[in-house]
Amino acid sequence: MLFLDAPDHQRIRRVLSAGFRPEVIQRLALDIEALVDELLDDLDAEGEFDLMQRLARPLPARVIAKLMGIEGSVLPCFMTWSDDLAEFMGAVRPSLEQARRAQVSLMAMSGYFESRLQACGASDDDLVSRLAQATRAGDIKDGPELLSQCAMLLFAGHETTRNLLGNGLYHLLARPPLWRALQRDPRQLPTAIRELLRFDSPVQYTGRRVAADLVMQGQVLRRGDLVIGLIGAANRDPQRYEEPDRLDLSRRVGSSLSFGWGPHACIGAALTLTEAEVAFRRILQRWPNLSLAECPPQWKRNPLYRGLSALTVHRSA
Repeated sequence: MLFLDAPDHQRIRRVLSAGFRPEVIQRLALDIEALVDELLDDLDAEGEFDLMQRLARPLPARVIAKLMGIEGSVLPCFMTWSDDLAEFMGAVRPSLEQARRAQVSLMAMSGYFESRLQACGASDDDLVSRLAQATRAGDIKDGPELLSQCAMLLFAGHETTRNLLGNGLYHLLARPPLWRALQRDPRQLPTAIRELLRFDSPVQYTGRRVAADLVMQGQVLRRGDLVIGLIGAANRDPQRYEEPDRLDLSRRVGSSLSFGWGPHACIGAALTLTEAEVAFRRILQRWPNLSLAECPPQWKRNPLYRGLSALTVHRSA
């Protein structure tokens, strides 16, 4: 769906959008809160731990798996497959080794979904079952088109959300006054999360092909040319944002471009925002004295997906 224009894009998006309706996300919020509490319970006895590996990485994987009707036993495989795809897609010049790992992971993911789709019932309501039902109805083509939607949902639902959780918590903990401000007034969280998305977007750029010859800002663009839109730079545009390099949790200047725009706006934006809001709220409530450990954070060397590979934090009583 990510790489299709109208009318194919709308055809597939209509099928998937039913799984992201507000009432679906609202029901799922209770499950997300339970998952967050379960992960935090496991850490209550530990004073220092890697927040990426213990919370930010597993939480989005478990949430999207629940939405897609995937059993928890295969989650470690899915996270590994997702990591291999992200490394390949984000590499400026992928190595042969990166390409082969991504290919092996994509084939393994496709193999799982082939068997999972065959087991879907006509009345099942998870996203994979919806895709299977749409295929039988002729709304989605069987084979590569069907399998690629499954892979896209799993990958996109996991990779970017964990980076929002990690990036956001890092920037808040690195600025204790902002962390304390959210503790005093957690009602700011929805606005604060959108500002964190603007300030340090989990996706830093996107690509588009020019549909017709045109001149933009004095630059001649020909049909078929590849244009790279720098989302991270647009989110720091001084013509749109006053003091764009300042993290202002009360900023109210509309949405950033972190979820895209127009027909290709992220279909799972509401789910991502819900996960972040639940996770941040529960951490603020349960661990008010959370702080960054002396061990410096480790950032992934990936220009496309901006995120941390390790974020060690300290939890004092």
